[in-house]
Amino acid sequence: MPTPDAPRRFRAIAARLWRGTRRRGLKQAPWTVTWFFMGLTLALTACAGSRGEGARSPGQPHGGSVEPSWPTAQRHQIAAVQPYVQSAARQFRLDPKLINGLIWVESKFETRARSSGGNLGLMQLAPATARELAKSLGERSKPLDPGFNIRAGSLYLARMIKKFGSPELGLAAFHGGPGHVIKWRKRGGRGIPDGSKGYVAKVMAARKKF
Repeated sequence: MPTPDAPRRFRAIAARLWRGTRRRGLKQAPWTVTWFFMGLTLALTACAGSRGEGARSPGQPHGGSVEPSWPTAQRHQIAAVQPYVQSAARQFRLDPKLINGLIWVESKFETRARSSGGNLGLMQLAPATARELAKSLGERSKPLDPGFNIRAGSLYLARMIKKFGSPELGLAAFHGGPGHVIKWRKRGGRGIPDGSKGYVAKVMAARKKF
């Protein structure tokens, strides 16, 4: 792989060879002409290689992509929390795209988001739920801390998916609480509860952007 100063070095070599070619004349120095064009080729190759590095967009998380139409600042917000998302996805066996989609719908990746009902942080945890999840994690409840919020929210989502058997119903339970889904089923409801259909659709659509 070319080093960052490779293009400059090869250009200097090519320039010296060209000056030598002009002094000696093309007929008297055919080997110089050959080396000149070889040096020029290497210089162009090195330039192309150096431009190819670092092509990932500034806000793009490692191992994935982010919708390019989003503002740069928002892409940076998304990228900043991806280590927590990836770690929680591995720990709780979730799709990181699903976690990202949920965060997008809940808070648009604003780490200090607060709802009118008192829910907090990236995944909009209710304070009481955050305290309960903190005990399960063996941590202090810090819902405005992005690492804790994503770990706790992902644990809750994983529990809901396991309890109800699908990501869609898990999201419905995350949205309206497990009792919301249980009552729906007892009334003979099938599929996603009416009160959560729009929410689940939004999360699943956002999931595709990551």
